[in-house]
This record gives sequence, C-alpha cells and structure tokens, in this order.
Amino acid sequence: MSAGALDLAGHWLERGRPDRALDELSRVTGEEAVSARAFRIRALAHHLADEDAAAVDIARSGLASHGPDTGLLGVLAQALADLGRTAEAERACLEGLALDPEDVWLLCTYARMCGFAGQHDKARLLLERAAAAEPGARPVAHTRAVLAIARGDHDEARRIAAGLLAADPDDAGAHALRGLAASHRGDTGAAYAGFRAAAANNPQNRHAVAAARELRAADHWLLRPLRPFRRFSTFQIWITVVVVHAALRLVGLGAAATPAALAWLAFCAYSWIAPPVVRGLMKRGVL
Repeated sequence: MSAGALDLAGHWLERGRPDRALDELSRVTGEEAVSARAFRIRALAHHLADEDAAAVDIARSGLASHGPDTGLLGVLAQALADLGRTAEAERACLEGLALDPEDVWLLCTYARMCGFAGQHDKARLLLERAAAAEPGARPVAHTRAVLAIARGDHDEARRIAAGLLAADPDDAGAHALRGLAASHRGDTGAAYAGFRAAAANNPQNRHAVAAARELRAADHWLLRPLRPFRRFSTFQIWITVVVVHAALRLVGLGAAATPAALAWLAFCAYSWIAPPVVRGLMKRGVL
C-alpha cells in the first residue's frame, strides 16, 4: 500500500499536481514514509506549491537523515533560488554535481540560475552538458525556453513551449512559459491563455494564478487603450512625448502642443486609475 501510494505521489508530481502528491504521501506508512524518495517527493511537492520555505526545511531534514542525495540537493537548490538565497542555492548545486556531474536536473537548475544572473555563456554550457546526458528530457527543453526568455529571445521560447505542449497538452510548466514569452512580447491575450492553463493544471501555483488574474484584467476592453504601451518602458514613452512636444513647438505648432500635452496628462491619469478599478470590479464580479 505504501509503495503504491509513493508511486502515485511521484506520478502526480510529474503531472504538476503537488496537492494530489501530498495527499498520496499522507497514505504512506512505515519505513517508506521516511525514505529518501519520500523526502524528495514531499520537498518537491511543496516547492511546486510555492511553499519554498517548507521545501527547504524538508530537503534539509532528508539530507540530515540520509546523507548527500542529488535529488534532495536539486530540490533544495531550486527552493533556495526562488527564495532569493542564490549563494546557498549555488552551493547546493555544486555539492550535488560533485556527487553526479551528469545529473540532468541539477545541471538544468544551475543553468537557470546562471541565466537569470546574466551569465548566459555559463548557462549555455551547463545546458549543453544536460542535453548531452539526456537529450529528450523535459527539464532540458523547459530550461532551454527559460534561457531564451532570459536573453530576450521570446520567439524561440514560444517555439519551444509550443513543441512541449504538442507532446503533452497538460504540461503546466510549458503553459507558463508560453504565457511568460507572450507577456514579454506584449501579447496579453496569449499570455493570459498560457497562465490560465498553467493555473488550471496546478491551482496551487499562486504565481500562475496571480499572473492569470492580472492578465485577465489587462485584457479587459476598458484597458485595451493601454495595450500598445506595454511594449515599451516608461522612460522610452516619456522621452518620446517630450521629443514630440518640443518638435511641435519647433515647427511653429505651439498651439497644438498644449492640447496634446493636456490630452497626454489625461491619458496618464487614466492609465494610473483604470487598472486598479478594473481589477477591483472584476474581483467583485461586477465586470
């Protein structure tokens, strides 16, 4: 019974359902309940449920009970990285890779950390090692998409996510990657669809749920006038406005510059006031 429940817990983790995994773990008894595998599954389930502090505690308890373990070190590294404790996460990765230099999960975890830190060459080399060890592994494809986003290649990330979803339409991570790539391109409709699907597949992922809610509001017709400006930074927009205003005065159209400036200020006020109002109305079910 325990072994079967442990296998089911692992299955639900693979499907991106940490809630079901933890439910199955509650049925595990005896030595299986305190095995290294049970610690790994429990820690990873909490990590996928965005409970990283709990994941860190469980992974460290497992390491204290069973000694060095690449799976537990991998979960520990991911949870620490998500908590912003990068130095500790890197030490966990290096400790795990000292045990198994070809561990795909650890290599991918370390590659993502390097990518987010702007160390793109190092991230690429780590990913190449992971791909050489296990070319068809899903973590390799996921990491390839994450690194594409980190270096600004959002079309490549979208292509990779589409391939992952073609192979497994229920891949919550691929849906989130599709949404993230679309959001960077300013495509709120596709971004909302991606994060909505990710949240539906893993309702415990509060980041996916929050992103889906935010994007649903952003895609409301009342906020569509703001959509073109999401592709640019605030600095770029204001510089453009100042240049246009100066150019109007320079060519002798000062009379038009003042109404244009007033219209722009009114638009700015709308962009500040409308989003929280729309979110509040949607939350109460009015819109």
